[in-house]
Amino acid sequence: MRLVSCLFVVLVVACGGATHAAEEPTPDATSTPMAAKMPEPTPTPAPRPAPPSRRVTINAVGDIMLARDLITMMDTYGSAAPYAAVRDMLADADLTIANMEGTFTERGVQQVKAYTFRTPPRHAAGLSEAGIDIVSLGNNHTADYGRLGVLDTLAALDAAGVRHAGAGMDELEARSPVLTEVNGLRIAFLSYNAILEATFAGSTSAGVAYGSEANVRHDVTYWKERSDVVIVALHAGTEYTDAPNATQLAVAQAAVESGAALVLGHHPHVLQGWGAWGDGVIVYSLGNFVFDLDADDLRTLGERPFQSVILRIELTPAGVTSITPRPVYIDPVENRPVPATGERLRGIEERYERLNGTLAH
Repeated sequence: MRLVSCLFVVLVVACGGATHAAEEPTPDATSTPMAAKMPEPTPTPAPRPAPPSRRVTINAVGDIMLARDLITMMDTYGSAAPYAAVRDMLADADLTIANMEGTFTERGVQQVKAYTFRTPPRHAAGLSEAGIDIVSLGNNHTADYGRLGVLDTLAALDAAGVRHAGAGMDELEARSPVLTEVNGLRIAFLSYNAILEATFAGSTSAGVAYGSEANVRHDVTYWKERSDVVIVALHAGTEYTDAPNATQLAVAQAAVESGAALVLGHHPHVLQGWGAWGDGVIVYSLGNFVFDLDADDLRTLGERPFQSVILRIELTPAGVTSITPRPVYIDPVENRPVPATGERLRGIEERYERLNGTLAH
């Protein structure tokens, strides 16, 4: 029983057998133990994330007015129906920016003016469904239904996840930018209205941001110090004219001189040109984009209000590096923008090439 219970390898100790049974060789005094000869494995470092490109693509479009017949379209086919034919074109950039020409409200006091626009707040969702990220509200229609109209418009856009600048419940809010960071590029987006037929925000009153040269210079300078790139949306000009007027030129150039990389113009309801000014780029008017235009308007106004572009712009910390216009046309039958083809395409291309050629750069 004792021999069974004792292990052979410890026999000399536990059982008193021969003193050298199963003896291990004595290592040389100069040799290194095996454990010391095997280096510890070096941990593989986690891959470092690639640095952000700091390059951003923007799709910029003109006036979106969702009142009148557009409400019937959206009630029938959904809030995104006005953008359906160009949705893929809108969604292929990092940011899509538009001018929201009107209100999202069913309340408020209608202002005394030639045209007022309002849309049920539920249809603000169509903007985000179409891929529109930011809208400018600094225009002459955001306050068409007074304080309540402004309040409802801001609330509807917030609920839809669409960011906005250019209007607020007081001047500070109206002149505050959308601040966003995309691909490591910090962008400040400001919006102003220089059309005097409007309700401008005051220290304690709702309205839109006044696009005076002084306001624009002050705000652009301030936000340029706190961002990489400043974009200004400017509502100015004379309706249905091909050339920018004195106010457009003065305020847009003031924005660039103060540090803005890009100015996006609205209000003339027709395409005007674009080009470099100093260290920035000025787009004087993007024309209409979604607007209640039909065959009767085509006969009376001609094609210019129907001609538009989705302007694809590439930005880096150095500013605008490229501009690619993609022509669209407001179809008078469909009552919404569609990709321009054939004669419509050639007409739009000829128009912006001619207008760009007349601008002083």
